[in-house]
Amino acid sequence: MEDHYKKQIPITINGEKEDLSAMLVGAVRYALGRRTYIVDWTCEFITNNIHLLTKKDIGVMIRDIEEQKSYGYGDKCDEEDWLALLDYLRKEEIKVE
Repeated sequence: MEDHYKKQIPITINGEKEDLSAMLVGAVRYALGRRTYIVDWTCEFITNNIHLLTKKDIGVMIRDIEEQKSYGYGDKCDEEDWLALLDYLRKEEIKVE
């Protein structure tokens, strides 16, 4: 991905970190099992913005992704994205207090 896509811009959110974290849980739940661009986009956004998540919501995402296995993740590329995110979240969960 080109560097200009990774530039950080200041954004003001009205609410608490917990509010944004909960919205990102909703994004993961929406994208789970879908077979569209939204899977890759959601996984990439979460990975690039892990600092926006609470420890509790990281745990919720881990559980939701694990439970989706019995229903299927979508296409092979979607499964790869979800399993990579799952691995990343498990590693990050240990770091977050």
